Amino acid sequence: MYLKKTSFSLLFLFLSTISISAAEPVAGYKLYGFIRSDFYINSRSNFQAQDGLFNILPKPIELNANGSDINAIPEAEMLSILSRFGLDFTGAPVLGAKTTAKVECDFAGFSTSYYVMRLRQAFIKLNWSQTELLVGQTWHPMFGNVLPSIQSGSAGSPFQPFNRSPQLRLKQNLNESLSLTGSAIYQMQYTSQGPSGSSASYLKSSLLPNLFLGLENKNKIWTTGIGLDIKRIKIKHQFNTSASAQAYAQYINNNWQIKAKATLGENMSDHMMIGGYGVSGKDSTYNEDTFTNFNTLTSWINIVYGQKIQAGIFAGLSQNMGTNKDLITNASGKFIAYGNGLYDQQLVDNLYRFTPHLTYSLSNFRLGVEYELTTASYGTLKANGRVKNPYNISNHRAMATISYIF
Repeated sequence: MYLKKTSFSLLFLFLSTISISAAEPVAGYKLYGFIRSDFYINSRSNFQAQDGLFNILPKPIELNANGSDINAIPEAEMLSILSRFGLDFTGAPVLGAKTTAKVECDFAGFSTSYYVMRLRQAFIKLNWSQTELLVGQTWHPMFGNVLPSIQSGSAGSPFQPFNRSPQLRLKQNLNESLSLTGSAIYQMQYTSQGPSGSSASYLKSSLLPNLFLGLENKNKIWTTGIGLDIKRIKIKHQFNTSASAQAYAQYINNNWQIKAKATLGENMSDHMMIGGYGVSGKDSTYNEDTFTNFNTLTSWINIVYGQKIQAGIFAGLSQNMGTNKDLITNASGKFIAYGNGLYDQQLVDNLYRFTPHLTYSLSNFRLGVEYELTTASYGTLKANGRVKNPYNISNHRAMATISYIF
């Protein structure tokens, strides 16, 4: 009798477990990515990342003892490090929300170790009927949903904000097309610059995350939006707060894509953009440097026509607008500043890029070619954050890429 009762109980427990398991959706996943190889050739040396696949701007003229420009050196390279793979996961509902997750990697690495596998995105997302909560690493909201359709892995940087960071993001749909997004963001791979070099420690020491608030209207054809970004960093005992704003628009209909974005920002070096901050005084309590931000106005436009065969053009412009306060010199009579576009006492006053491109897509294959002209105007840094005696220097770049998409 005891054996029969025990057997019945075990059978009931087993059947109950099967019933409960069958009632809950089974988690699923989808693999995606591409295998990509790039070839490029530059007319001179550039500030760049990923061994040149991420091209930023040409280096200034730097003369050696013989009066020759040491940066006027052509270079060529072929790499496959932008190859990428990712997994999209779906799971059982949690707290009434649809649950998804993503993990994505490439082989672009860090610094000169560009062959190392690198985490791009890793986040969990909960979706209710009108609300979305994202926790983890993904694109910074200033990178956004509107970005250029070009061949380069830089995605339009340094004219387009480029940053992936750990964050807590809440999106609220206000109606069918309008949404409000708020984010609290920390730094990891894309960090602020300062006396100790590029580091997440400046934001970490301030205790407050980078904060973003944006409003976006999106339908089948148009996407428009605005955003405000606030960031506070700390160097020793001194805080430096910066604010940035952006506006963007996108039109996609049939064969046409027309996209544009403008950003007015302070200290945007963590977005791979020119500018930063400099020393403007001394603190009376600790006798430490105090800081003022460089202001930068950046804009770009991208027009693309076609589907299987796409022809397009990208144009970007960045303008240094100077500092909020005058910079001071150190004991050697030099200005001290941190950021991108700064080279000893030289500073990029403005930067522009012109990029025609052509793409051919066939089944899982994609072929692309692109020409890129980038011109930087360098000058000697002045106290107001502008330059004197500017001169232009250009880099001519051609690239070709082939991808197998899965």
